[in-house]
Amino acid sequence: MSESVLKNHINSYLPLSEEELSEIISYFEYHTYKKKEILILTGKRCNKLFFVSKGCLHLYFIDDLGYKKTTQFAMENWWLTDFLAFQNQKESNFSIESIENSEVLSISFSKYNELLNTFPSLEKYFRNIYETAYGAALMRLKYINSYSKEEMYFRFQEEFPEFVQRVPQYLLASFLGLTPEYLSEIKKNRFS
Repeated sequence: MSESVLKNHINSYLPLSEEELSEIISYFEYHTYKKKEILILTGKRCNKLFFVSKGCLHLYFIDDLGYKKTTQFAMENWWLTDFLAFQNQKESNFSIESIENSEVLSISFSKYNELLNTFPSLEKYFRNIYETAYGAALMRLKYINSYSKEEMYFRFQEEFPEFVQRVPQYLLASFLGLTPEYLSEIKKNRFS
């Protein structure tokens, strides 16, 4: 099942034969993660790139006060890792945790490079993935810097209703730079 999700995703960007797709999939490992299971831990070498075929993950760091600060989510058909640490094979500045029971395909740094050497056309696929992720990060910065806290939440809710429905409120609040209590207040005032 997970393999077909990745095959379909790659095919939506880059039409390949079934034989090529099957060979590509052989570079990946299949994993299941229970809710709140850690995939990568801050301070450990980042050697995996993850594709979510089912479920939801989040990338976060712990601030000076000990609070989790979510910087990115990944649901079905999204890729996630500490991209800078993965690229440079360094210790991660972030942790990745499953928000829901999840099915994930992972590829190690060495297998990723082998894959790109064997299938150079995948450079285009991954370029599209990284450009989309970068664009999403820029939109998040725009939200944080352009809108009031209330506007930010309601615009996010309007544009990404699936995230608002699936992601726990405290994680959504940290992603938007709010406290869970303040997010509750915003929602309460909207319906008062």
